[in-house]
Amino acid sequence: MKGLIPEEVIDEVRASSDIVNVVSDYVRLRKQGTNYVGLCPFHNEKTPSFMVSGDKQIFRCFGCGEGGNVFSFIMKFDKLSFPEAVRLLANRAGITIPEEDDPAKNARMKEVNEAFEINELVKDFYQYILINHQVAGEARSYLKKRGLTGETIDKFQIGFAPPSWDSLLKFLNKKGFAPEKLEKLGLVLARSKGKPGFYDRFRNRVMFPIWDIRGKVVGFGGRVLDDSVPKYLNSPETVLFNKSHLLYGINKAAESIRRNDQVIIVEGYLDVITCHQSGISNVVASLGTAFTREQGKLLLRYSQEVVMAYDADAAGIHATMRGWQLLDDLGCRVRIVSIPDGKDPDEFIRVHGAEEFTRVIRQNAQSLSEFNTDRAMEKYDMATLEGKFKIASEVIPSIKNISNEIEKNEAIMKLAQRLHLSPEAVRAEVEKTPRGSRNSWSNRDKITASRNNNDNRVPGGVASKEEDARSRAEESLLVLMLSDSNIFLKVKEEIGVHFSSRQEYLNITNLLNEILENELDYQPAVLFDRLQDESTTEILKRLLLVEIPEENRDQVIDDCIRTVKEDEIRKKREELLRRMEEADKARDQELRKQLLLEYTRLI
Repeated sequence: MKGLIPEEVIDEVRASSDIVNVVSDYVRLRKQGTNYVGLCPFHNEKTPSFMVSGDKQIFRCFGCGEGGNVFSFIMKFDKLSFPEAVRLLANRAGITIPEEDDPAKNARMKEVNEAFEINELVKDFYQYILINHQVAGEARSYLKKRGLTGETIDKFQIGFAPPSWDSLLKFLNKKGFAPEKLEKLGLVLARSKGKPGFYDRFRNRVMFPIWDIRGKVVGFGGRVLDDSVPKYLNSPETVLFNKSHLLYGINKAAESIRRNDQVIIVEGYLDVITCHQSGISNVVASLGTAFTREQGKLLLRYSQEVVMAYDADAAGIHATMRGWQLLDDLGCRVRIVSIPDGKDPDEFIRVHGAEEFTRVIRQNAQSLSEFNTDRAMEKYDMATLEGKFKIASEVIPSIKNISNEIEKNEAIMKLAQRLHLSPEAVRAEVEKTPRGSRNSWSNRDKITASRNNNDNRVPGGVASKEEDARSRAEESLLVLMLSDSNIFLKVKEEIGVHFSSRQEYLNITNLLNEILENELDYQPAVLFDRLQDESTTEILKRLLLVEIPEENRDQVIDDCIRTVKEDEIRKKREELLRRMEEADKARDQELRKQLLLEYTRLI
């Protein structure tokens, strides 16, 4: 159909997008039996309740109830429409999709692609100036002084923005790009005084390209070579650049973070670059000191183990506190490290070496309560009761907010030991007020159980034993039919596809029948793309995750079919008895005889 992605292309994209591989780019998964589990990216949790099935090509969270196929996951995670999700996965799989006839979408796509093209040209321009131009001599000396090798400069695509007002503007004008487009990308600014025109945003700065997770340049950060302010200048928000969703170096660090099952968060570009140059490659930086929830979710794709190594100044300490709380909320295990002598990672490694920095990370990383205790003990006199009280008052709030009870108990014991107080006294203070409601999933299991049990067949009443048996048989048959097309055909032959009166079940069996009749690939995960009814989708999520024992499968199918048939006979008998009563009341003996004959045959 015009404007839509052809069905055969959707099927090709789905077949080429293994759900385990795709989800692994977003969630850290570990194998558990035949499935994979991890922390759900759609709600906050500490214990994994998110499951991905490679066999069935579906995912399901038993905590929040989200589930579906590979398209459903991408739509939910990246907040995309179905066509957008298909296009993203098609691009990932190298599949070409015919252009749809939608002027607005085509214009948006053209704008994004052109923005990437311009940013790539800008990156190349700055790199060329740094390496080849006389005007960048001071910048080259600065980078050499900071200990960066030519290989590292090339790896991180570092460049230099010349001091002139319009070098980049002239370069891009020659490439055919209008100043208005460059202004939208934050590369030039409009003059506010004098003659109308534009000038370069970045001037006389060492330039650091900022990439997304795919390694595409989405923006830039520039550092001055003198005492000018601001010391660092980043791109503004653009069609590509949103600093709250990005982490500097994540595209180069992702594999190492997975391999080490740990990420180290630092503040600056050069902290990241020096760490990577020294062989410590599981390091990223937040773009500014304000760590965000979106950045935390990005980290969770690769590891739960986080070490924060921010600077020890007031801004760094504030960022550490806020970042710890946010990451703890998301389910990370967070530790904080203070670099000795107040140095940042870049300076420390240049003076003491990578091995010593690794030792500091390994041995000096603390929990937030330990970090706060050290800071408080520097301010107050522990030899006095008043000093102990003030130290405890500063540390206890961070202990209250620890969500893991074992970690909380350990923090109480350590604080008591350091202040020479009884653990009971510290615990009493911690328990005076409940932990803040940052995590609201303590009743998750109860909520889930309640939701899953809200499947009453008789509104306002209790199902009979017969109805209960029929209900279980129908569900078992549907689970088995979803697993194997041959079982579907057997059930269809024995009792038809409309063996249930439940509309959601009929929606599923009708679609399965349509797939088989049209000789399409019998993959139940496809149903998620075709179901419009939300309640049916929820039931499908649950049924697809029911474990099917291999033994006695044929016997189970026969038993379920027999149960359905017997229940149909029971219902017909009850209906015949009811009609016989009505015939008696109407004194219609002829009708009563016919009904009795039918009833006898059924018996």
